[in-house]
Amino acid sequence: MVRYILLLAILCALSVPSRCVLSGEAKPPEPPPVKKVVLYKHGMGYFERGGKVTGNSSITLAFRADQMKDLLTSFFAVDLGGGKIGSVQYEMRDPLSKQLQDILISVPENAALSQFLSQLKGAKLTAKGAGETVSGRILGVEPVTQILDNKAVQTGFKLVLMSEAGAIKALDLFSIAEFSLDDENLQRDLKRLLTITLDSKYTNRKKMVLEAKGDGEREIRIGYLIESPIWKSSYRVIFDKREKGKDDGALMQGWALAENTTEDDWKDVEISFVAGNPLSYIMDLYSPFYLPRPHVPIPGLGNVAANWDAAPEPSAYAGEKKAAEAGKRDKDMTARKMRAETEQLAQDAQAGAAKAPGAPMGAPAAEGKPFSDLLASSVATAAKGVKVGELFSYKGQEKVNIARGQAAMVPILSQKVKGKRLLYYRAAFSPKPANAYVLQNDTDLTLEAGPVTFFEDDTALGEGILAHTLTPGSKEVLPFALDGSVDVLPQIKSQHQPAFKGTLANGVLTLIHVETLSSTWKLTNRGKEDVTLWLDQPKNAIYKLIKPEKPLEEVDNHYRFEVVLKAGETKEFAVEEKRDVHQTVYLANLGEDQIRFYASQQFLSEPVKAFLKEVQDVQVRRAALHRQINEWQQQTNRLNEEQNRLRNNMGSLRTDRPKEQELRAKWVDQLAASEDQIVDLRKKLDEAQTQLRKLDEELARKIQDFKE
Repeated sequence: MVRYILLLAILCALSVPSRCVLSGEAKPPEPPPVKKVVLYKHGMGYFERGGKVTGNSSITLAFRADQMKDLLTSFFAVDLGGGKIGSVQYEMRDPLSKQLQDILISVPENAALSQFLSQLKGAKLTAKGAGETVSGRILGVEPVTQILDNKAVQTGFKLVLMSEAGAIKALDLFSIAEFSLDDENLQRDLKRLLTITLDSKYTNRKKMVLEAKGDGEREIRIGYLIESPIWKSSYRVIFDKREKGKDDGALMQGWALAENTTEDDWKDVEISFVAGNPLSYIMDLYSPFYLPRPHVPIPGLGNVAANWDAAPEPSAYAGEKKAAEAGKRDKDMTARKMRAETEQLAQDAQAGAAKAPGAPMGAPAAEGKPFSDLLASSVATAAKGVKVGELFSYKGQEKVNIARGQAAMVPILSQKVKGKRLLYYRAAFSPKPANAYVLQNDTDLTLEAGPVTFFEDDTALGEGILAHTLTPGSKEVLPFALDGSVDVLPQIKSQHQPAFKGTLANGVLTLIHVETLSSTWKLTNRGKEDVTLWLDQPKNAIYKLIKPEKPLEEVDNHYRFEVVLKAGETKEFAVEEKRDVHQTVYLANLGEDQIRFYASQQFLSEPVKAFLKEVQDVQVRRAALHRQINEWQQQTNRLNEEQNRLRNNMGSLRTDRPKEQELRAKWVDQLAASEDQIVDLRKKLDEAQTQLRKLDEELARKIQDFKE
């Protein structure tokens, strides 16, 4: 069956003349070469092509399908010789369902031949096989079954045809050597179906044709943005042999790493590297979008029983949804802004490169000449820093060549810089101090973040990282090697001091204490040379620095201190931070002794002390009332217990015995006396509770009304 599927495709393809390129046919003109490349830090690249056209010309460019979205938001073309850009045409990517919707046939995925012929019922067909040629209209394809082992097994298919004379004949489908469709429309639809299906799966190149209209020979410029790898930077810092009393200036070399992932070789290309934080988005202007429309009934047929919603909805291209879900990406710059700035970059180009001072390349080294001077003379800076809008660009001064699939290192910096070599300690970086270089960017260049390798003459000292973009006038500490000659041992303790101030308002006594956080750094220099140590201590937001009065600087939420250690010296460097701690005390919850304690404190004002004395007096009266109430309550409880005892005893006496009668009479008198006492005690308790309530109300009013 596979043989027939392949045969059908070949026959249908051969039935329509194909377009062949003859050996004598002229090749299409090559597109203008890439003349300028601008690489960004947000994953986009600006490419500019330039060349000459004559008269009315067409320029054909080819791009990957995934580049079309960025291309359609940034592409521009300028005719520099007075001509006009007529139009820019490009191959569209219509949804497959839309391209196939006017083709009434399909090629099934399974049983392609039998099912394909089944849907061609009524089509004219000519078949050859078994020594005969048969023509007719297709009535259908009928399966052939046989009984094997009492089971119906399908063994083949018969093609049923009706001739022009009306005769109906069944042909064994497997015995047909070849057949062809006699209907040209069906052949055309089948070829188009196969072509569209194949192109949708395998075609990844889209053509863009630019029409330039004008007279004579003219220059034309084409620019666009497409997704590209970001450019990367790396640096070298070369110290001369260190001597006492010599400054710590050094030679700094910077390199930009460019990668050519395009399909063009970059030959004699102007290249620039842009640093900054522009914005960029993905917007799909390439995929066709079809909006659904509402279905409405035909006027006048409102009573017709028709299902207006049964019509099929137009299907959307599958990639549409993926593109919508991708959202916007935070790369660097909107396409409009980038086009304007890159064109400005082109207009501001300046010829000539400022060569670093030194001996010419290839000249013998002068005797005793510093190694940094030799390096400076051997590498010519190929880029010049310029400001483009809000961005900074290393604009190439010499053209470069980078073949497709290759990368290159382009020198962008080679000059002396100011700095300071010292020891640097930050606990979050390392438990040991590190040799570091304080890089002061006194150049006019913006230094992009990247790795930094340090050398002294021709010996590598270590590697550091420029973690942030360093603008002109700023500085950054770059640790590059751990130091074993200096020990740093921190000791931290916290101390609370007694209250030194107090205020009273609305019944709340606010006491202010001082908490001191002491950090003592024990520093030991076991080396033979004096060293300068920069010590970074985390800054506590709720504390205030007291000792030393002022740090060297505050950076990255740290205090930075500078300590000089002589050779063999051990010293303690103390840092003190303080904060006020507020404690609130509610007077209503204090007892007499507590109030007496606070009233004796010297940090309170005289009015507060006098008021606390009044509160203390009220508390004394309240305490006396509480003691009296408790005593009366205890007496009442004892009398109640005694009454219960007498009543229990009286219940056990007999009335027919004279002595027990006398005892009963005695207990009755005692009960009467105790009852009088209980009544008197309850009266006193009620009066005392009333006095206590009045005292509480008086105290609450005093406390609430007092303000210092």
